[in-house]
Amino acid sequence: MKINRSSVVAILSVLGAASVSADAIFKPTGVIDMIPTSMSDDASIVVGTGFFQVPNLYYTEAGGAVVIGDGCFNGLPSISGDGTTVLGCHVDAHGNENAAKWLGGTNWQDLASEAGAVPCGTSLSGPWGVNQDGSLGVGLLWRAQVCHANAGFWDLVNGGPATVLPMLFNGPSSRANGVNADGRVIIGWQDQPTGERTAAKWVNGVEELILTPSGEFNGEAMAVSADGNAIVCLGYNLRDDAWIWRRGTGVERIKKGRGKSLTLLDVSDDGKTAVGFTREGPHQRHQRAFLWRDGRGAILLAKYLADRGAVVPDGWDLTVASLISANGTTVYGWGFNPDGLVEMFKVELNTP
Repeated sequence: MKINRSSVVAILSVLGAASVSADAIFKPTGVIDMIPTSMSDDASIVVGTGFFQVPNLYYTEAGGAVVIGDGCFNGLPSISGDGTTVLGCHVDAHGNENAAKWLGGTNWQDLASEAGAVPCGTSLSGPWGVNQDGSLGVGLLWRAQVCHANAGFWDLVNGGPATVLPMLFNGPSSRANGVNADGRVIIGWQDQPTGERTAAKWVNGVEELILTPSGEFNGEAMAVSADGNAIVCLGYNLRDDAWIWRRGTGVERIKKGRGKSLTLLDVSDDGKTAVGFTREGPHQRHQRAFLWRDGRGAILLAKYLADRGAVVPDGWDLTVASLISANGTTVYGWGFNPDGLVEMFKVELNTP
């Protein structure tokens, strides 16, 4: 069955060709209906989901996309920088949705939540990130109090119940969205008492809010560089612009065009390149992939490729750029291909 812009089903297939230039390469992967959510540092492995967060998928260029689990609706698949450890969502023997560690094939080790945790409905925990060597996973924990959610982490080496990260104040919820290479910096969000989801980081377990230079709240933090010195996000001052925080300079606003909003989803290790999407058009319904570079601002990915001679086949709509490699040279995202199908794409950035 085909999917189009208004109808999405889970299909995997292998198609595709590449358009090549000296300065950039655009490659359709041929993988239909895979949303890439995380990749290894060397960009050789990508994990993700189908639409609606199921199933869990594992992709290499040589092997294509493989289903590694049914998946579920709490959290997103993530992979360690060294490519050895995958976290995903898994339904346990009691019917509860858990963060879980992939054991190979379609086998998973459920990670549960804190000791004594009570599911909220059928939700017990959700995975959102894993560090470089696969020793630490981060995400959301449903706690011992009914339907009370908190950011937390799992020791993936020694096991045991999850550890709850502290909150600065009693907001409704918090969540960890990502973690740097050594596990020292965890990023995500904490709700304000009035409900606004605001950017936060936990450095060595101590929470800090990430504020604008004049002290206003920002929207949730989405990704952190390997050294913890760069964090990207959406919602500068809880509005439509994106932002980047860098150690020593603080938060920098990344401005949208008129009638647009920007969201940054991932950042390179040096903090100089980031990717995401813009929303524009009537009611900001049209999403378009974009690339941001330090000192050069944001540019639509399609324009960046065209400017460098990389031919994107007619009919492609590059919707979201969701991942960038550690060295900033490989981008994965998804869009609508010329047949109107949702397809994952790869871009190689051969020049800075």
